[in-house]
Amino acid sequence: MVPERRMVEMIRRFFPHDKLILLYLLLTAIITIAGYSQLHDAWQYLLTDGCFAVVIILISYADSRCHNQIIGFLHNFYPLLFLGWFYGETGYLNNLLFNDLDQYFQQFEQYLFGCQPSIEFSLAFPSKWFSELMNFGYFSYYLLALTTCLSIYFIKQRDYQHSLFIIIASFFIYYLIFIIFPVVGPQFSFHGINAKIPDSGFFWNAVKFVQKAGEKPTGAFPSSHVGMSLIFLALTYRHVKTVFFIILPVVVILLFATVYIKAHYMVDVIAGFITAPFFYYISNKLYFVFNNHSE
Repeated sequence: MVPERRMVEMIRRFFPHDKLILLYLLLTAIITIAGYSQLHDAWQYLLTDGCFAVVIILISYADSRCHNQIIGFLHNFYPLLFLGWFYGETGYLNNLLFNDLDQYFQQFEQYLFGCQPSIEFSLAFPSKWFSELMNFGYFSYYLLALTTCLSIYFIKQRDYQHSLFIIIASFFIYYLIFIIFPVVGPQFSFHGINAKIPDSGFFWNAVKFVQKAGEKPTGAFPSSHVGMSLIFLALTYRHVKTVFFIILPVVVILLFATVYIKAHYMVDVIAGFITAPFFYYISNKLYFVFNNHSE
């Protein structure tokens, strides 16, 4: 009975997002083990995911025991630090069921629009100022999650846990789709002149740096850039309207930028619009499951 009580007490220390991330780690570990014979250095990924699980448990335990502000802040924000790894992991796991499906998306784009919008868009607007604007919009995506979380945390802290859970759960739904349906997007599937965009200035270089450092051939469909940006708008509109009006024009630019810089097909963007409200709804419902109560 004593070990059982300790286990129950440990679980009670976990925030909803702790439980969610541990479950996601278990799920990706199962997928990795199932595809072990097809994967290179699978043991390294299993070991890394295991280390993440240990870190989560230690942070949760330390926060419940110490009540230290720094540890508490880390407990509330570490999920944002893990997202880059989880995104990259989808590129590692996404060819277990299917090979890259880009050719079918390109054929569908041709059927719908009579062209490849991701190619034609940048050709139609080759000026440096427009390219820089699009790259600014795309680069801003990497700051939107942090901006949304920080603003809610400091302005409406009582709603922070709920909001963070919706963000992380929505990301995970997109990541699971990326694992099942491998679509790498125009920047990886097109070559030569068709893969290039007009160069410009600071943000063009910033996007190139980020892509080189962390972008993987994965995650094109549906566009999580679009879907998550809409979710960020929904959360800020609900909790911190001032931030909503600040990031709204940036998100509008980002929606165009995803196609302009060839990160996504147009159908990816459309799918991002369609999936965002559904994933928000599912994530919101899951919060009450993981939090063991309902409104």
